[in-house]
Amino acid sequence: MKILQLVNRIPYPLNDGGSLGIHYYTQGFIDAGVRLSMLAMNTTRHWVEEQNLPPLYRQLEHFVTVKVDNRVKPLPALLNLFGSSSYNIDRFVTTGYRNALVALLQQETFDVIQLESLFLVPYIPVIRQYSKAKVVIRQHNIEYRIWERLAAQAGNPLKKWYLRLLARRLKQFELRHLDDYDLILPISEADLQLLQALGVRKPMFLHPFGIDMAHIPYCPATEQPLSLYHIGAMDWLPNQESVNWLLEQVMPLVSRELPCIKLHLAGRNMPEYYLKNTWPNVVVAGEVPDAMAFERDKSMLLVPLLSGGGVRIKIFQGMAMGKTIVTTPVGLEGIEARDGQDVLVAETPEAFARKIIGVVREPGQLTAIGTAARRLIEEKYDRKKLIAALLDRYRRL
Repeated sequence: MKILQLVNRIPYPLNDGGSLGIHYYTQGFIDAGVRLSMLAMNTTRHWVEEQNLPPLYRQLEHFVTVKVDNRVKPLPALLNLFGSSSYNIDRFVTTGYRNALVALLQQETFDVIQLESLFLVPYIPVIRQYSKAKVVIRQHNIEYRIWERLAAQAGNPLKKWYLRLLARRLKQFELRHLDDYDLILPISEADLQLLQALGVRKPMFLHPFGIDMAHIPYCPATEQPLSLYHIGAMDWLPNQESVNWLLEQVMPLVSRELPCIKLHLAGRNMPEYYLKNTWPNVVVAGEVPDAMAFERDKSMLLVPLLSGGGVRIKIFQGMAMGKTIVTTPVGLEGIEARDGQDVLVAETPEAFARKIIGVVREPGQLTAIGTAARRLIEEKYDRKKLIAALLDRYRRL
């Protein structure tokens, strides 16, 4: 089978959920014997030096990159207010990427072209014109829901209005293109049900994130003293919102009861605000070259997501490593885990802090929850099995 992956960022390094989510398919398809090609945007916001890419990329049949300046620019953002298009989408529409796609489709034929997210949808007319391949979209998130939740959390009236505008236009775009695909891959049952409610008539195939357990070390919380950590792409607004909530509302409660425990923050494109300021018992590492190495000696992964959609891939990876995860109901969406057995779930700052304090005071819970978490990933989220099922569905297209 010949598959072309269209991506709006090179999925490397593997230090955030977006990169891990795309890499899951790239590595999984190659391991399954697929003749895989990739056309990737190398964006200003997630720029990657291509000479630093791992050997995996030399296994691709075709690997083509296009430089794309997707920065948020004041003037285009202002002018967009007087139009009707989605500025979130517009930033990924470029002549260079279109021309590279045309050239690749004229050079090669494919069975399936997999779009990694909504931001590649504007290129579907090009695909239909130059290829007979089936078009599949992988829904990393229901994008407009992220912005709706951000708007609901915003306190500043002007910011709330603008976020609502972005959400409304994204929703209009998503709804307008629901019938453009041959197959839709929701990443969670909740997203599948929402798409059904929105009126999707095209076939869907639920395909959750999968873990390659052979390459995930089992490293439960054995290091002393115990520690907390958060890692994620810090140019993503829901992650900034989560970290601010941790720093301002949760950690003061934790530090009052556990004055020695430290919170370690890491993530790609860490804003200067976090790097220049200081908080008691908080260590800001910024971007780390190896996310797994950063996580290895930490005890508890904190994912206090208040907005966002899809699933949190860092939770999957943390569970596979045997870490104890403390998250919110939003953070747990799309993951079939049980509160108090596989993970810990809390909704308010007080409850979140109590979960952390309780497990530190009863360290036996760390082992029990971490062991159960890894077992759950092994049983339900094995990448090899999930990729095999997806390829079988592609053959039936």
